[in-house]
Amino acid sequence: MANFLAQFQSIKNSCDHLVISVEDVSDLWPIVKKEFEEHLPFKRACLNNKTRNPVFVEKLPSEFILTTDSRLRSRFPQEQLLFWFHEPYATVVLVTCEDLDEFKTIVKPRLKLIIQNDEREWFIVFVSKAQPHNNQATKLAQKVYAKLEVEFSSRKRERCCKLDIHGPEANFWEYLESKIMECIRNTLDRRIQFYEEEIRKLSEQRFMPVWNFCNFFILKESLAFMFEMAHLHEDSLREYDELELCYLETVNMTGKQRDYGGMDRGDDQAALLNPGNKPLTQIVQDDSFREFEFRQYLFACQAKVCKTD
Repeated sequence: MANFLAQFQSIKNSCDHLVISVEDVSDLWPIVKKEFEEHLPFKRACLNNKTRNPVFVEKLPSEFILTTDSRLRSRFPQEQLLFWFHEPYATVVLVTCEDLDEFKTIVKPRLKLIIQNDEREWFIVFVSKAQPHNNQATKLAQKVYAKLEVEFSSRKRERCCKLDIHGPEANFWEYLESKIMECIRNTLDRRIQFYEEEIRKLSEQRFMPVWNFCNFFILKESLAFMFEMAHLHEDSLREYDELELCYLETVNMTGKQRDYGGMDRGDDQAALLNPGNKPLTQIVQDDSFREFEFRQYLFACQAKVCKTD
């Protein structure tokens, strides 16, 4: 797992917001992209913290990215799992259709194929291009959308909404934000549970010969950074505090002591508030953390979270 340190630091340096992927079934994104992005950041975010209590977040930074974008397509499976915090937190499916037969034979099967991945939180936006004065086109769009709702929504959870390009309803964007937020909240809960379980497994091995602090560090900071991206700063700081305590226990174990001071030129002028002062691959060598540099790195991360709180 130590081999992923460079990728981990690169992701941290390039990402500070949550990603919502856009599955553009009907080539609609160029038409609606501007309006979607104008409603970012999300202003009414309600997320669950680590203890599953609701926390209201003002102006949650997010970004819409097409599923065909190279930033999503270029990732390897092992990276997707290890750096799960960087994967999309919701998928918005854009679709339009003006014919009931086409919906039944083409659109519905394609949508079924897209949403069959249970790990992905999704929501369908049906885009109507019908002109307000064209009653026939408007009625047909309503019929197709009604079929869409029957197929993909349920009493337990609404999975669809309709956007009229030429005259959206007054509360459309608020409603869409609430549904996307529901997806983000569910994804965040699932990922918190995943990281906590993996961290618990490693913690149980802490006093065994197979213990590897580097593996623990990547998982623990991934969780801390995910909280930071979601603006759950108290939870993020708590993870960094726990990471520091675990590190101190590790270096004080018999046979685990390390030299404390820095070894490079300029180390007498510590950049206390710069977590990127040195690459993680330099701080971590063969599961040996250079204590001065690593504690400086943790302090800078903690200070960054406190500053944004």
